Formats: sequence, C-alpha cells, structure tokens
Amino acid sequence: MAIRLAPEPVWAGEPVGDMRSNGFWREQFRLYRLWIFERRRAEIATAAEPLPSGITLRLLDRHARRDWACQRTAAADWPQYRIALENDHDLILAERGGETVGWAWIGYRRVFLAPIGRSIRLQDGTGYLYDVFVRPAERGHGIGRALVGARVAHAEAGGITRLVSHVRLGNVASRRALERHGFAVIGQTAFLRLLAFRLWTRTPLPTSRAA
Repeated sequence: MAIRLAPEPVWAGEPVGDMRSNGFWREQFRLYRLWIFERRRAEIATAAEPLPSGITLRLLDRHARRDWACQRTAAADWPQYRIALENDHDLILAERGGETVGWAWIGYRRVFLAPIGRSIRLQDGTGYLYDVFVRPAERGHGIGRALVGARVAHAEAGGITRLVSHVRLGNVASRRALERHGFAVIGQTAFLRLLAFRLWTRTPLPTSRAA
C-alpha cells in the first residue's frame, strides 16, 4: 500500500469524538476496561489492506504534523499532541477528493492516553497505535481497517518489531480491525479515576514476550 508523504497539512476541521464528559462529577469518577493488543513482526505477516474507493492515505512529515496539531488548539487536546510532537509520532491522514475524512497516529517512546489523562512509556522497538478517527458519514467502508494496515506497514518498515494498542471492551469494530492485521489480545487492564486517585489494575502494557 503506497502512502504519499504530505508536504502540507490538510485538516477538515471535524472535531474528534472522545470519551470526555461535560459534567465535572462524571469526570471525577471513571472506570475504563481495556483489551491489550500486541502484534510481533516475527510471528505473522498480513497482506496489504485494499483502500476503499476514492480514498488516499498521506503520511505527514515532521513540519506538517506540527502545523496540523497547532491548528487543533483545544486545551484538552494539547497534552496528547505535545507528547506526539516531542517524540516524533507519525500521523497518517485518510482523504477523499483532497478533504480529510480520517486520521490515525503511531506512537514511539512515550504516548499520552487522552481518555485517562496520563502518559505511558514504551520499550525500544515498540510502536503504539492510537487516536484513530473516521468521520461518522464515512464509517463502515473500511477506512479504519486501511489506517490500521498502513500504520502496521509503515512502523515495521521503519524497524519496529512490536506493535501494541488498547481497545475498550465492547468496541468490536476496532478489535476486528486489529485482529485482521495479526494483533492478538494478550490481556486486559482497567483504569480507575476517583477524584485525585488514579490507578491501574495491572500494568497497562506488559513486558514484551521473549522471541
């Protein structure tokens, strides 16, 4: 699957759907139950995901990523994008007719988990798939699967040997998209936020298994 390197950022201005609540108290009491997914390059190879009709993918370069993130000035988004820019995370856009209809990030070294408001560190050689978004009107046509496939191909071409991700329990579509590209569930974790207390029930990303 060919991914064009974008010289300029393109952003359609569509707001990202997330798991934040408008109510103060609902923000203070949260429980997230997550599947932990892993794919190891040495274990499996998958065919390239065909692109949906009319969709092209673009990989933004370092400067275009910075400009794209700076256009998204919401204060709540900035911790995630700051860490993404500091750690050279990769961003892929899905476009139709030059208009952005979706995007997805690949994280390295350190990633910020926006739904729980904290960051985690990654081992060397590990990439983290996160923040995939497809416009509601474009969902169900394979764009999300194509973004997963493009991220897998790009990360592994760059020397990444282990890819990981989290999916909330019950998100069947995301689970199927990852499993289609060789990811497997290696465990579950839960994150509890109770006023000032933040607690994982287990390590969010277990140590990589021995080859």
